[in-house]
Amino acid sequence: MPSLPRDASTLIVGAGFAGAATAWALGRAGLGPGLILEQEDTWGVHASGRNAALLRLAESDDVVATLVARSLPALRALDETGGPLLARTGGLTLAGAAGAAELAHLHDGLRRRGLHAELLGSDAACARHPWLAHVAFARALWCADEGVVDIHALLGLYLRRARESGFAVWTGCRAEALIVEGGRVAGVRTPQGEVRAGLVIDAGGAWAGRLGAAAGAGLPLRPLRRHLFVSAAAHGIPAGAPMVWMEDASLYFRPESGGLLLSPCDESPAEPGVPDTHPSAAESLAEKIHGHVPGLADLTIRRSWACLRTFAPDRRPVVGPDPRLPGLFHVSGLGGFGMMCSAAIGELAADLVAGKRPAWIDPAAVAPFAGRPWSAER
Repeated sequence: MPSLPRDASTLIVGAGFAGAATAWALGRAGLGPGLILEQEDTWGVHASGRNAALLRLAESDDVVATLVARSLPALRALDETGGPLLARTGGLTLAGAAGAAELAHLHDGLRRRGLHAELLGSDAACARHPWLAHVAFARALWCADEGVVDIHALLGLYLRRARESGFAVWTGCRAEALIVEGGRVAGVRTPQGEVRAGLVIDAGGAWAGRLGAAAGAGLPLRPLRRHLFVSAAAHGIPAGAPMVWMEDASLYFRPESGGLLLSPCDESPAEPGVPDTHPSAAESLAEKIHGHVPGLADLTIRRSWACLRTFAPDRRPVVGPDPRLPGLFHVSGLGGFGMMCSAAIGELAADLVAGKRPAWIDPAAVAPFAGRPWSAER
């Protein structure tokens, strides 16, 4: 069995979407070779392989909306060469009368980014999608560009392209601590020995920000548990139906495995790892279905699981060099949007590593501490 490499120009901690997309983009920019360390025996064990696979473009936060819109053409290009990655089902964001202003805001943002969007009343939406008679709503936002991603194929494709550009992927190897010499990161310590590196990129998902804590470079990131459920057949909702996001109810669902994948959008603090499920989430889902989707009140749940979504206090990603510790770079805090923003996150990280300032986004909006509302917490 080959031994762990002892040096790398760039070392990425984590082979989820944050680390894989960053390696893909670095390689594409000619910034390889490098090494990716993954603590699990394979990739995609945690949030990257346990999410709802939604590509949702109707995001209210301008930074997240910019990132996902930037990622869409890159995902389509990857789809053309390695697909099918993206099922363009379209998406419906629904709201009651009180949510009309928010839907108008989302509509304007989509149109401003050149995406197809249309505001509909409930009658017009039900005429197009008769199964919406199951749902209580007053207004709808239709986005034809939204859809569902094959998350395992996409993650595997990022890693394959990264390997082709010179990045090695080393699984079953946990980065335990940073090596700091002369006030600068010089590599990481692992159970298999030290790896020296010119740049360490912390893309550790729920563990991100903890690696540098002992060196005074921790981040105030918080993993939150969310539950997902898969139902038996939902009569009247076709397999090709678009995903539905209920703005007022904090509830979403889409076709999956002959039934529906649903989430009550619950959040509870959790430690990094594979979280247990909690009965309260099923109770919350039942309450929301009864109140907002009465036509599905008798839906039978077949299985459920939980995943972690890791956020910075302002719920924006953290991408950029650490201002306190040279040689450390962060790609973290990707919450529930890491997959759908992954191509743009990788592109942004590669630009910043190369010393470029992108024109399509303000890097200060995602930089560690600089310009962030939580800067005073350090």
